[in-house]
Order: sequence, then structure tokens, then C-alpha cells
Amino acid sequence: MRFRALALFPLLAVASSVCATGICATGPQAESQKLTASSLPQFLAEFEKSLAPLDSAFDDLENAKLSLLDESGHPLGRRNIQDRRKTLSDLRDTAKQLEASPQDLVLTMTLFDRTERLADDLYDLSQIAFDNDQEELGTRLADLLTSFDRNQDLIESYALTLAAEKEERLRALEKENQELQQKLKEAEAAQASKAKPAAQP
Repeated sequence: MRFRALALFPLLAVASSVCATGICATGPQAESQKLTASSLPQFLAEFEKSLAPLDSAFDDLENAKLSLLDESGHPLGRRNIQDRRKTLSDLRDTAKQLEASPQDLVLTMTLFDRTERLADDLYDLSQIAFDNDQEELGTRLADLLTSFDRNQDLIESYALTLAAEKEERLRALEKENQELQQKLKEAEAAQASKAKPAAQP
């Protein structure tokens, strides 16, 4: 089990000081491109396509001929793989929702969390495959994890950028509210001054 997700939440607390950079999911010039709200839908579409090999890998794991064992030495049952398929299905659903609302921070964080869960699954399953002498399957899962980690870097970076932008807007609104309150106080003071009766001789 990896512990990457826990590190993101403290970073969000200081997101206003973070300048995020990113790459898109695929393509020879991926590292030179920046992930933004406008480019996120295309990235997510490519990200969803990159999940397709996981279906095949899970099919192999679900195949009764594979005698994979878990960390405790027990057979890796069908239910375990179905649970991991549920994580994959949830991840796809979140990606589609975020594609329609690219500036939704809650959906972005949900996508990051579910990506992390599936990455943990890939890591665990690749180790289980290697431990059970399933070299080809283990290598395939490890390769998928490498691609997954790159995309997760993008999602993390985008989440930090989005959080910083929202915090900046909140600060601007707070400043405007303070200025408005100050103007109201000054107006009330001026009105009270005009309404005050002149001093008696």
C-alpha cells in the first residue's frame, strides 16, 4: 500500500503558493503541454482510453486458471478482482463527471483519490503476480502503473492549481466584502453626522 494520497491534503492548505505544471495523458510532446481547465476534458478522454488495458488484465486475473495468492498466501478469489473492477468503474464515472465540470474541485479530489486507490491495486497485484511466477502479467501491471503514476501527477498538479485559483477568488471576494463594509460604515457615519441636531448656543 502506497501513501501518496495523504501528502496531497496538506499541500492543498498552501495551494495559493503553488504553481502547477502538467503534461497530457499521451503523445510525443506530452511533457511540453500544460494541463488546464480547457485542456482537461481532452486529457480525461485520453485517460479513459488508457484504462482499457486494465479490463484485459483483470480478465486474466479473474481467469480460473490463474492461481494467484494474496499477501497471506490465500487464493486471490473472484470477489477480490470484482471489488477492484468496482474501483475502476467508479474512476471512469468520476472522469466523465469531471470532463463535464472541469473546475469542480470536489470531483478533482475524488478523481485523485480513486486514481490512487487503483494505483495501489495495480502495485499490489503486480507484486502478487511476480510472487506467483506470473512474470508477463506482473510486467504488464507494472507498466500500467508507470503510466498511471504519470497521469496521477497531472491530476495532483491540476488539483493544486484549481485549489489555488479558488482560494485566490475567495480572498478577492473577502477583500471586496471588507471594502463594502467599510464604505457602509462611512456612509452610516456621514448620515448620522448630518442628522445630528446643531449645538444649542
